[in-house]
Amino acid sequence: MKLEGKHALLQMFVAEGVNYVFGNPGTSETPMMTILPEYKDLDYILVLQEGVAVGMAEGYGRSTGTVPLVSLHIDNGMANGLSLMIDQLRSGTPMVMTAGNKDIRKLGPGRSDLAELARPFAKWSAEITHAGQVPSVIRRAFQEAKTSPTGPVFVGMSANAFDDVADVNIQPSTDVVQNSSTDPNTLEEVCDLLSTASKPIMIIGDRLNGANQAAVKLAETAGIPVYGHGSFEVNFPATHPLWQGNLSVRNPDAVKAIRSADLIIAAGCTVFDDFFYQAEDIIPKSAKLVHIDSDPSSVGKSEPSDIAILAAPSEVITQLAESVSYEFTGTKAEEAALRVKDAASVSSARREAFAKSAMKQRNMSPMSPSTFAATFADALPSDATVFNDGISTGGLIFEAMSPDERGSYYAIRGGAIGWGMGATMGVQLGQPDRPVVGVMGDGTAIMTIQALWTAANSNIPAVFVICNNRSYRILKLNSNVYHRMQGLQTPESYVASDFDLPLDFKSQADAYGVEGVRVETPDELTAQIQRGCELNKPLVIDAVIDGTV
Repeated sequence: MKLEGKHALLQMFVAEGVNYVFGNPGTSETPMMTILPEYKDLDYILVLQEGVAVGMAEGYGRSTGTVPLVSLHIDNGMANGLSLMIDQLRSGTPMVMTAGNKDIRKLGPGRSDLAELARPFAKWSAEITHAGQVPSVIRRAFQEAKTSPTGPVFVGMSANAFDDVADVNIQPSTDVVQNSSTDPNTLEEVCDLLSTASKPIMIIGDRLNGANQAAVKLAETAGIPVYGHGSFEVNFPATHPLWQGNLSVRNPDAVKAIRSADLIIAAGCTVFDDFFYQAEDIIPKSAKLVHIDSDPSSVGKSEPSDIAILAAPSEVITQLAESVSYEFTGTKAEEAALRVKDAASVSSARREAFAKSAMKQRNMSPMSPSTFAATFADALPSDATVFNDGISTGGLIFEAMSPDERGSYYAIRGGAIGWGMGATMGVQLGQPDRPVVGVMGDGTAIMTIQALWTAANSNIPAVFVICNNRSYRILKLNSNVYHRMQGLQTPESYVASDFDLPLDFKSQADAYGVEGVRVETPDELTAQIQRGCELNKPLVIDAVIDGTV
């Protein structure tokens, strides 16, 4: 059928199952915006800053399992969104970003090459210059975004392509069926390594993709302590006695745990991803590494593998869980049971130490990060979903919550700040029947504080809890790591890390049309979280906490 490019574009969005368009439009998007009211299935969520739109897409896409859509404005607008899009590329979060461009006939006077501008930040990048290209390019964009290795995609559209007419076929993308399991010989080889290992560990990440029960079965049967790395959702029940917490290789205790193992099974994560370079090998030469991943660029990226399996980690872990059930009998089963007992003791001690620390500091003023995290977790209703954008407090929040239910917890995946405000709203749109609470630091909240206008304007009833420690505390912590790695003394002061003029989030919330409250004690924090989860409108909780390190 013959359609103008702008109608073909919106009809392709509908065909791809898009419900929300997260965007900030400009003149280059006028043709699309003019006809948008004709498409009742597309709800345009207006944001005042482009990073908010990308954050909302992150939260919505992860909480619904769909490919979200972001619409920004030409080169200036899209550039504001690219800082967060690069995190999505590194973490493999699917998203389609679009932007309008000048007419292709403006090449002489000057126009930006949007596809080239976005290319370093996208899995695939293209620009539509003719109406007839619309269906095939949009179809490929969504298919690229959701096909492993998943990631963000950019599509530009020239002004003439919006208004030109072409004969088009509106046909959505399809799910690509990929080889997902490993061969019997490789499976047997991994099982042999497990059966002879005395100190195996398993390290899992988000590309495990929901194989929680299989991971539990494998760990319990073979007696494998489990760690998270690149694990920003619930990939293993955090109250399980075999769960040993999320690890970072900049933490000496985590490195010690890795180096004490004789077999490491890494599934769905990059081994080992970190900002700091470490000259020494993280994995001892005496240990074997089995790396299972669906992303070919991840396998062998940082550490050489003894067995590298390019397949869906969920399927391979399921296969392994079934296979080891036949291997671990008799003496092997007894050895595995002893490892489970030892891991449970370590896990219990870790939990008790955290609880004691939080309780001991309960009367501190301002609240300590540990007390804040414990109070936050205790105040949540049982059906709440959390987006954790806490940078320096994020690990404490996860430890305090110890979430077991998949879909009840999401966390920032990348290194950029500014995710939390938008992502919290995106999760709320994706899970409208649950109270959604976002927790973030003051440094990340201020990056996209304009999100509060969207929360009020679109009546998105999320709760925003801002850890106001009046500093970039994460910079202080990382400065300590740097000094330790360089053999230097811990610094006595930190340059450009404190907010001498404190940020007043209560007043900012009020200015954007959202109720804001300031809390300074655990009891006040508890009361406001519980109230916010029942309020049915957005609420900002400006929580004053200690910023020292």
